[in-house]
Formats: sequence, C-alpha cells, structure tokens
Amino acid sequence: MLLAMLLVTAMMMTAGCGGSADTGGGADSGGEPGKTAEVSFSYWGGDFDKARMEKIYEEFKKVHPEIKVNLIQIPSDGYEQKQLATMAAGNPYDVVQLAESFYSYASKGTLEDLTPYLERDGIDTSDYYDAAIRAYSYQDKVMAMPMRMGTMILLYNKNLFDQHGLEYPSDEWTWDDFYAAAKTITDPKNSIFGLGGVGSWWASYQTWVYSYGGSLLSEDRTQLTLDSPEAKKAIQTIQDMIWKDNIAPQASQLLQGVDMWTSGKVGMIIDGPWHILSSQANIKDFEWDIAPVPKGAKEASPLFSNAFAIPKLSKNKEAAWEVVKFWTGETGQKILAAEHGEIPPLKSVAESDAYLNIGDNPPANFKSQLTSAQRAFAPQATVKWDEINRAADTYLGQIFNEQRSVDDALAEMKIEVDRLLEEAKQLEQ
Repeated sequence: MLLAMLLVTAMMMTAGCGGSADTGGGADSGGEPGKTAEVSFSYWGGDFDKARMEKIYEEFKKVHPEIKVNLIQIPSDGYEQKQLATMAAGNPYDVVQLAESFYSYASKGTLEDLTPYLERDGIDTSDYYDAAIRAYSYQDKVMAMPMRMGTMILLYNKNLFDQHGLEYPSDEWTWDDFYAAAKTITDPKNSIFGLGGVGSWWASYQTWVYSYGGSLLSEDRTQLTLDSPEAKKAIQTIQDMIWKDNIAPQASQLLQGVDMWTSGKVGMIIDGPWHILSSQANIKDFEWDIAPVPKGAKEASPLFSNAFAIPKLSKNKEAAWEVVKFWTGETGQKILAAEHGEIPPLKSVAESDAYLNIGDNPPANFKSQLTSAQRAFAPQATVKWDEINRAADTYLGQIFNEQRSVDDALAEMKIEVDRLLEEAKQLEQ
C-alpha cells in the first residue's frame, strides 16, 4: 500500500519540481549538442558491483566526455524506499536499477517508455535474450533495458556420480533421470543426499512448477493457479523428495555449520549461477560441473535479472538514455562478461569468448548457461509481488515441512492470493 500511495503521489507532482544533487536528478542539459549534462545513476550491490560500475564509467567517459555520471550506490536494504521518496518528491534519480519491483513502477506510469528511443537509435531488442526483454516490458512497451541475467541451473558432484556409475546430467535430462540419479546417490545414514535443499523461494519451487506445465498465476495475473493439476503434481513431488523418498535432506538432517554442497554431501543442487564463482573458490576435494535444470512437460527455468530504467520525471532523459544505452550495450556487456558469472543479456556478447572462455577453470560445461538462458521465463510480477511471495513462503513452507497436505494448504493460499490480486487490480486502475 505504501508503494502505491507514494507512486501515485509521484505522478501527481509536476516535472518542474527542483531537487538537490544528492537525492535525485542531475543538471538539465536537454541532451543538446555542445552542452554538458549531469546524470544521477542509482544502483545497489556490493564492492564487486561498485568496481564494475566504475569500470564501465571509465569507458563511457571516453565516448561521452560531455556527460558526467554521478554513480550513487544505495544499500539493498532501503533501496526501494529511497527510490519512492525521490519519486514522491518529484526529483528521481535519472537512471534507476530495478528488478522484480519493476512491474509496480511501470504499472503506475512512473517510468519512461524506452521503445521510441530504441527505435530511433536502431537498437533491435531481438539481439537480447527474449525473457530479459519481456521481464522489463509493460503493455508491449520496453520500460527498462536489462543489464544482467541468470537462471536456475543444476550443479552436480562428478565424484558422487562416478562412484555410482551414473551418467552425468546433460541438456536433455528429464526429471525422471534426475530423480533416479538422486535416489541412487542418497545415503542418509552417512548424511549423503541426491539433492540439496528445496525451499519456498519463488525461483526454487517455480522451477518445478513451470517445467511440470503449471504456473503461479493465470495469464492475466488475476488468479492463483498453483492449484492446477500440473502445479499440484510439482509441489507434491517436492514434498515427496524430502519426506517420502528423502533424496533431499529434512531440516533435522542438515549438518550444522556445514555447506552441504561445497563439502561434497549432496550429489546435486538446483540454484542460481552465483554458485559458479563460489564453487570455483571453495570446492577443493571433488570435481563438479553444471547443466540446465531437467526438462518436464516444458523446458523452463526462472529468470532473475536487473535492468536500468529512466523515471518519467527525470529532467535529463536524453543524457540518461545515452547512459542506459552504453551500460546495456556492447562495451558495458563485455565488462560484465569478463566476470564469467551472470549472463550478459546481449546475445552477441554472451555467445562470444568474452563470456564463454573461462580457461581451465571449472565448470567444463559452462556453455550450458546459454541453454538455460534460452529456456528462461520471466517471473509473473504484480504490484503485490512481495505479499504473494510472503504467502508462498507461509503455505509452501507448511507443505515442505509436512505440516499440511498440498490440497489443504494450496486451497487456503488461493483464497489469500486471489484477494491480493483483486487489490492489485484495483491499484492498477
């Protein structure tokens, strides 16, 4: 509700409101030739992100010496509140980093439509991974340009597979293949499990739901559809993995203070690509590799990403667009690619050695990241995204802890989420 109220307030403010350099928009150049410009650029992240942003800016200055960019790093905690406050004051940052909350901003009309800028400058969005563009489109308009993306991937312990004479996971693996291998590897008496933990985090459970042919919401995002037969089967499978077949550890079976993956206690984990860098740094005692998540009725893997948008009330849109275009263009994407972590949304960079050449470092099948990117689907975000995730955490947590049956918990969850979606509908009108 706070988000909606502040966004509405922001839209009621006039573009003529002033502001200070440390809170919002930079100097107004109008993007005219011969004039200098100043762009405020807000983002979140740690030291790694800060170093990347500054590196891209060094390259940007060579091309656009007339545009000064004030990089403003804001802690993740409080980032949304900071953005809302500057927008409500009518003085937003000229460029803002967004993720799943993008939908709330776009649905309230607080973001500049970037489609005319893309068309004017001849930028073809088909050069980017489709899911990354769709994630930041609203009513068929591109409202933000993707900077980074990742999907859920499967990481596996090659030593445990070899120990049991199992074939390694491939791009063509199915959930049946996965389940059979996990059961073979599992040895609870020695705290060895086929799969690491499965949780109620949206990308975790939705990996199963979507590949089983289900979805979180109806296509028009007005109803919860986790109670469909396909989604129920997926949720039941997760519960069975933990409690019926115990191929994934129950909470009481987790070793205190031990990372089950890097210590070699699980055959596989299904999680985000950030495990690649951490595995390179921390795994010393076994060989490992990656593959796309197994296939079910569909090839599907949740997309997580972030993008850069220009608030509609920015007073320096042309210069801000040059910033967004450069950061998400070839140069910015190549700097991201050199980290060999998250996937550059610009396909020509992702599919080049700039990203794929990791030398002799594991994983050997690093290229499978691109297969995962092709299978990615954008989350069904709404203005009630956070509330729906909290409901999922409550009800799915009860299922995965075997406190309630799938039918019982999902029936109650549907009542709550459908009510939230009705509220979302009212807020968007």
